[in-house]
Amino acid sequence: MKEAYRTLNSRRNKVIELRDQAIEACMTVNPYSGRCTADLARMDEDRAEIYRANQLARQELEESWTNKILDAVKNVQDADENFRMALMSDPSDGDKGLLDGFNGALKSDAGEANAARAEELYDKIRRGEKLSDAERKELDLLMRENKSDQEFSRTLITSLGGPDGVIRTHNELTDRAYFEETGRKRHYLSMDRHLADVIATATKVEGKGKEREEDQRFYDKWMKDLREAGLKEYDAEIVGQANNDQRMRGYQSIVTLMQNGSGYSEQFLHDLADDIRTAEDSKQTDEDSKRKGDPDIWDLDRGFAGTRKEDGTFARDGDSWFANDPYDGVLGIMSKTPDIATAYFDPDTAAGKDRLHYLQKERDWDLVNTSEYRKVEVSGPDKADADSHVGFGAALEAAMTGQVPGEDPRGENPTHHSEKQARLLENVINSYAAMENPNGSTGEEFERAVMHDNVRQNMANALAYYPGDIHEILGMRVDHGDRSDGSAQDVSTDPNEIDLDRGTVSRFIRDVSEDGRAFRTIHDSQMRIIAGDMEELDRGDFEKGTSKIQLVSQVSGQVMGSLDGIRADVISSQRENELSENGWDKVYSYHAIGAPVTGIPVVGDVFQRLVDIGTGEELDKANAETEEKHKEELIKYYQQNGYPRLERALAEKALDLGLPKSYLTDKEEGVFTVKVTPWAAGGYNYGIGQARGSIGGAP
Repeated sequence: MKEAYRTLNSRRNKVIELRDQAIEACMTVNPYSGRCTADLARMDEDRAEIYRANQLARQELEESWTNKILDAVKNVQDADENFRMALMSDPSDGDKGLLDGFNGALKSDAGEANAARAEELYDKIRRGEKLSDAERKELDLLMRENKSDQEFSRTLITSLGGPDGVIRTHNELTDRAYFEETGRKRHYLSMDRHLADVIATATKVEGKGKEREEDQRFYDKWMKDLREAGLKEYDAEIVGQANNDQRMRGYQSIVTLMQNGSGYSEQFLHDLADDIRTAEDSKQTDEDSKRKGDPDIWDLDRGFAGTRKEDGTFARDGDSWFANDPYDGVLGIMSKTPDIATAYFDPDTAAGKDRLHYLQKERDWDLVNTSEYRKVEVSGPDKADADSHVGFGAALEAAMTGQVPGEDPRGENPTHHSEKQARLLENVINSYAAMENPNGSTGEEFERAVMHDNVRQNMANALAYYPGDIHEILGMRVDHGDRSDGSAQDVSTDPNEIDLDRGTVSRFIRDVSEDGRAFRTIHDSQMRIIAGDMEELDRGDFEKGTSKIQLVSQVSGQVMGSLDGIRADVISSQRENELSENGWDKVYSYHAIGAPVTGIPVVGDVFQRLVDIGTGEELDKANAETEEKHKEELIKYYQQNGYPRLERALAEKALDLGLPKSYLTDKEEGVFTVKVTPWAAGGYNYGIGQARGSIGGAP
């Protein structure tokens, strides 16, 4: 009863708080219906006039406040119903309570009492029975109201039979949702999401003292049981389609379930990922079963990837909901909570470095069995699923940036990163560089494409979240490599103090740029930095040829030259069909692609024109014109056609500042022709030369 009082009182107070806020916002609140009406007489005149003139805006304002209050009222009603169900007598308790009245055998915790009822309803589904509409609504209410209640969550998943029972329940729900009762798919998937939520709550180890000890005991038992259930085989329609003899592993099922939820703890996700690795890594042995890892443990007879979209990502359609690769699936879940992903790959820990090394270099990613018919069926080599590495790429992007892949940037300064995020960026770039150049080779001898296709866009996004740092590395004629050994002066970038040399970064960008769309992301982010630098130039800089315009011209040229040198190398090394498959034929066709963040505020039409000069349709035209050229021809082509983009950008800025057109053409004493453009051209040619020296060919 005390628990009921605390909960109901808290939710009632929330209703009162929202009512008061609505009144303060010039709303009249109906005390019976909660309906809010704008009180224009209490608003200032300008604001009131807006709502008089725009009835739609007024209606939206009123509905917004009304819905807030009604939602709060519903929360009170749901909590009241939740406790009513917990306090009602249980028919199985005989004479311990009144019929449909108070439960004399009530457990000490309302969550525990409600968990018993929820388990009864889930078990009914697992036995193959159907819930009535009333039972379904009751289960939905129980799960919504108690998903954050640890006692409820632990009691429920324990009474279901621990990990094994949860897996079997989940499999039954997905069988019905996707195969047997597709008309009620939404209802079954809702029940499945509720299960994922209670797993997140149940596996948190919090509190202090005895409370934490109890949490840890429950967690340890759950993980021990999950290690056993994760390796077991289960029947499910999703894997039985290709071959009725096929069965899924428990880890594939539990990760599929978890993909529907959120809020998992760092400890749980890290431990789960490591346990899955132990199950598959032939170099590891499970402590409980003494079983060695099996790289083929997840193999099935077909792939489960969704449809690949034009932008290179995968649709959540078909059978893509099934996590046939549970390790990649857990990494994808981690990407939704970037701090957890950062900690998982932390290069300051032996475990973090080892995880990255395993996933980059040692893991068997080929999880799809193949076969061919030569009168009889003959097994062929395994192959990777089409969406292989998607979770890994997302986790690395999140870990290096602190941002959730595919979502709008969060925070006031999304291009400013924590020390751990920055160190991880360095480690990822250096580790791929080591794979490209294992013997310390130079020029043509290094391997250009060691990165998986499905990781490249994530790596490009990560670089776009460090635009200023990458700009300095490519554009400044200083060595930003790590000199912590004291061999030379340590020069780090601003704002994230990155220690990477230009050659390493250029080779990394070269590998990323096998995907034309990924190249565009990096290119756009740098063009915006260049445009932002030009935007800060004033008339005096152009008239006097100051050190400021010299630096902007040289650095901008060097960055653009470096990127054009990389682009030339990619295009010259790919056949026409490869250029199409890798997105180079339509680099600027996808308006949604490009730099996800720049850290530069949009400052008007001039800024946009400067950006457009460096990007856009003319680059598509350039790509089309250069597809058949050899590398040396491409270098000459970009020197002739790439640098003028920068010259035009500088000219646009000069004209916008009010300088006459004659300023741009004075070849005797004119600052623009005598100083500015030579600075820019020198930087551009230097950048192309440096790129060639780093990725292949004479500098």
